[in-house]
Amino acid sequence: MITIYTSNGKQVEVILQSELCDPLNMGEYVRAYCHIHGSDHQRSLSINKATGWGHCFNAACDATVLVAEWNPQLATRLLHSHYRGLQSSSIPDYEAPTHRPRRPIMYQPMLIPPPKSIPQWQQDELEALLELDEEMRRALVRSQRARAYLRERGIPLDTAFSTGVCYLPATLLNEMPEKRSLLRRWEERILFPLVSPDGKGYIGRSLWGWRPGMDEKRHKGLLDRAKTPRRWIKTCPAGWFGEDLDSLPETIIVVEGAFDRLTLLAAGFSAHEVVALAGTAMQAEWLPARTKTVVLALDGDEGGQDATGRLADRLARAGLRVQICSLREDNWGKDWNERWQHLGKRGVNSIFQALEAAHPA
Repeated sequence: MITIYTSNGKQVEVILQSELCDPLNMGEYVRAYCHIHGSDHQRSLSINKATGWGHCFNAACDATVLVAEWNPQLATRLLHSHYRGLQSSSIPDYEAPTHRPRRPIMYQPMLIPPPKSIPQWQQDELEALLELDEEMRRALVRSQRARAYLRERGIPLDTAFSTGVCYLPATLLNEMPEKRSLLRRWEERILFPLVSPDGKGYIGRSLWGWRPGMDEKRHKGLLDRAKTPRRWIKTCPAGWFGEDLDSLPETIIVVEGAFDRLTLLAAGFSAHEVVALAGTAMQAEWLPARTKTVVLALDGDEGGQDATGRLADRLARAGLRVQICSLREDNWGKDWNERWQHLGKRGVNSIFQALEAAHPA
């Protein structure tokens, strides 16, 4: 067990699975007697198997723990953050306690269930999209409709194309009837490539019913009606819209939507430093060890504000420095793309300022 302190002063005990005292599998959670304060009356230590995070509900203990084997990337990040500035050889290894708790230690290597299997149709769908990737990228350039949509959202074609954005027109599917039934739901969508530890995926924005001059609010209202295509759909696995995870720099900017990321790139930010969640949860363990600071620039609506608070706390617990960039409450839009359309670069100046604040001189 190693005691560390995160950037916001939170104490975390990084423990080994073998330290768990008489653990009991409870579905999503494991309950164990707390070896930290030596409980022997009830299993007060509760640990989420999916994340490795746990908490002791004994009021006198109140320990926060992370099981290293269940979230090794995050455990490594916490250790490197805590011992920042030291050589790797100076960072201690995980060690089991020298004392023995009053309950016997029981090793259970199968506490974490295997990942859910992906249905075959989703595997086939993703494989078909990957095979068509180059043709869909060419279709983005050739399609007057797709180009017009990007133009009205203020996104240069070169910016979208350079990030791997593509388009699946009905004409392309008509040329390959063997794929039409499999990919019908992706027809007439702009596709954004997604990255995750599980591989590449896509998220697609429907252009059904859109015509030049129709703003985002009107088009959203059209697509929200019954018996119309869903506005956004994703493959499985999904992920974030951004560069390869291993190439992310020391400081990154996190936005909500795919068009928000394209907006920031059009404004002059580097492709490597901007990540769009695109409907996928923020996972600190996906970030490389070199990433130390996250600038949160989520939407300005109530949902975005709530998400900002939750993510800021979660990222700080993971040892990351968090800089919050809140959208102003005005009439220029609830997200960065809306502000970009109305105000141009002036609409995203606060992100430049937040990035500077994240690196004080």
